[in-house]
Amino acid sequence: MIAKVTSGSSGRGLIRYLFGPGQANEHTDQRVISAGLVLGGNALAGGNLSSQEINDIGAGLDAAHEAFGTNPKGGHIFHLSLSLPPIDRQLSDDQWAHIAHKAIEALRFEGEGEPPAAWVAIGHGTSANSNQHIHLAASLVRVDGSRVNTWQSKRTLSRLCAEIERAYGLSVVEGRASKGMPGLSRAELERTAKVQMAEPPRLTLARMVREASVASRDEAEFVRRLRGNGVLLRPRFETGGKEAVVGYSVALRTLVGTAPIWFGGGKLAKDLTLPNLRQSWEVSAADRKSAVIEWSAARAVAPGREAILGISDDWRRAVGAIDRAVEKLKEVPVSDLAAWRGASREAAGLFAAWSRRFEGDSPGPMAAAADALARSAQNRPGDPVPNREAVANFRGVAAIVAQSVLSNKSPMAWAMLIDQLGRTLRTIGEAHVARGETETARALVDNLSREFEVLHDRFETSSPHELIPGERMADHRNPLSGYEMGEHHVARHRGRGSSHDRGFGR
Repeated sequence: MIAKVTSGSSGRGLIRYLFGPGQANEHTDQRVISAGLVLGGNALAGGNLSSQEINDIGAGLDAAHEAFGTNPKGGHIFHLSLSLPPIDRQLSDDQWAHIAHKAIEALRFEGEGEPPAAWVAIGHGTSANSNQHIHLAASLVRVDGSRVNTWQSKRTLSRLCAEIERAYGLSVVEGRASKGMPGLSRAELERTAKVQMAEPPRLTLARMVREASVASRDEAEFVRRLRGNGVLLRPRFETGGKEAVVGYSVALRTLVGTAPIWFGGGKLAKDLTLPNLRQSWEVSAADRKSAVIEWSAARAVAPGREAILGISDDWRRAVGAIDRAVEKLKEVPVSDLAAWRGASREAAGLFAAWSRRFEGDSPGPMAAAADALARSAQNRPGDPVPNREAVANFRGVAAIVAQSVLSNKSPMAWAMLIDQLGRTLRTIGEAHVARGETETARALVDNLSREFEVLHDRFETSSPHELIPGERMADHRNPLSGYEMGEHHVARHRGRGSSHDRGFGR
């Protein structure tokens, strides 16, 4: 979220502009989002205001200045715009109203201990750059003639925007990165808008890496999963040799003639560095050797369980696995930060798998849940390392979501699974509330609950092909249908293996 502040000398003029057509005729559906006590609270909220009502709002902003003659330097009108990058999801008017009140209280235009000042929040169509935003117009003169102190307002707004970004699962602007999540630069946001991508590549890659890490049993499988999902990989070897990989970079495939944009694991998130990822995999000398071979190859050398299609019944098994995971999670003390952050990270990988398969290039509530959980999983310096063994069931379910086949019965199982995933979010959210982290809880639960209800209904009433375009029903006679593998590998897995082989447990 980006905050921009200007000042002026006419409330009437500013309100006429905000309710007018705008510089590029971008002002449409002009409406009051919320207003302060001086202007009658929310009595004017909504659109279809008369010319007289619009004039009255402007006059209300100028009233204290005209009555007392208080004339702050630069003008008595404070104008704040709060805007979102085009890639962020749309917020409702109720959500914008909540944000407006938080801004007004943070800047002390209204609240306990001081006389209020007049203010109003106005919304309309997106900007010429497709940014959703609101305008807050406020008087710098209180109803008793005293001046509103705006000293350090930029610092206050920076903290506020960071809080809102976390609370609503919005893009984090560079410079306000927190708890291990890098911020997005303006250049990234502008480039994304220019090429009309759904989101910056950094966000997409972070989810794909997190999914692969949670669904994989070891490092070699992690490498194969990423390559199989179309991610470009570049290992960083230990200085002076090719025997040990100490880091990696990833990029999305680009059009011919366009150079890919590479990101190191630490640039995606602190928990996605290779040393941190390795904490959750089975590691032996043989595993490390296999991993180096896969890192060095251009394509999979020895395909493993990631190349085995699961059976349609796995979706129902996943429902039971999540149910057990949630019950186990409820037994974890809220003070055990390592366990809760580990669970959040594993769940983030599971939601990332859902998003990639069901939402594809149009990230929606699944992606938003994955990103919110990833933020919940980050630890500050000195915090205990996330314990990823706390709820191992999420790992098996992530593998199921990533590769199980479709059948006509799948959508009903998906609807049940969505309910269980909603329980997961609520359980983690309740732990945040118990620790006093209400904004993080709101990002996990309040802002996604309605969207999950819509998804549940879609799953109950749609066919698999409507929900996952481009995928076909699997040929149940060949669990390896669609994969090129050696005959020895096919023979080894022709019976599909146990539930452990398909991803449940370690």
